Amino acid sequence: MRSVRPLSIFPQGHFLGRTETRWSAGGFALARMVPTVPEHEVHEHTHAEAHFVVLLRGEYLSSAEGAPALAREPLVVYNPPGTLHRDRFRGDSAGGEFMTVTLGMDTLRDYAQAVALPDRPRAFAAHEGLAWRRLAGLATTKSDSEGLLTESLCAELLDAASEPLRDRREHLPPWLWRVRECLHDDCGSELSLGELAAVAGVHAVHLTRSFRRHFGCTPGDYLRRCRLAKAAALLTTSREALVDVAARCGYFDQAHFARSFQAAFGRTPRAYRHAVADA
Repeated sequence: MRSVRPLSIFPQGHFLGRTETRWSAGGFALARMVPTVPEHEVHEHTHAEAHFVVLLRGEYLSSAEGAPALAREPLVVYNPPGTLHRDRFRGDSAGGEFMTVTLGMDTLRDYAQAVALPDRPRAFAAHEGLAWRRLAGLATTKSDSEGLLTESLCAELLDAASEPLRDRREHLPPWLWRVRECLHDDCGSELSLGELAAVAGVHAVHLTRSFRRHFGCTPGDYLRRCRLAKAAALLTTSREALVDVAARCGYFDQAHFARSFQAAFGRTPRAYRHAVADA
């Protein structure tokens, strides 16, 4: 029987490379890095925290939505919490360079009030003059007095990543975004389609039809994603009992939580927590 390679789970700030410079500002952790793992040695893995990968030099293979078959600099990839992928530098990774910007869950929650970040990995063009270039430059010139500048540029990066959704938002009725925000903010609650329709002020059929058309999934699918992302974050950042994590994330019992989590992440919540702690 063919053996199954254990899934690698990367905690906050862990990436496949050598860190050249690392710094932080507010709720953002940044690093400028050189890849050290050859393409054939990179296996499927998941990241516990939301983050950006900015390709500064080299050739990069990414499964993110919008990424070309073979990416060359400049490119920015946003990965939400719990992203499962095998993104990697092509070949032996020699000559590559990248920057990472990692968001803690509190930071992600704070900025969710102002920007609509994608719910799945997405790549977008890093045009000349965007915040990523100035952030990369700060890796060599940073000082304690530049904390506000770093935070401001990170906020611009989030805004750039949310631009396609923001443009779409301008053409959507406000009720659809109220429903989406309700699912995000109250993912630990038992929500019914009738309650969401009441929040929206539209019929349930119209709600589900519009939600799928604009967000590519049903409200139930989106709620499941939110619950899993919240659970992964709690398992990474807290020592709460598993039964309490399950309850906070809206699962009616621990067994249901374990089945759903393992289906999404390839291992049980307990094994996931241990893997993150040992990473």
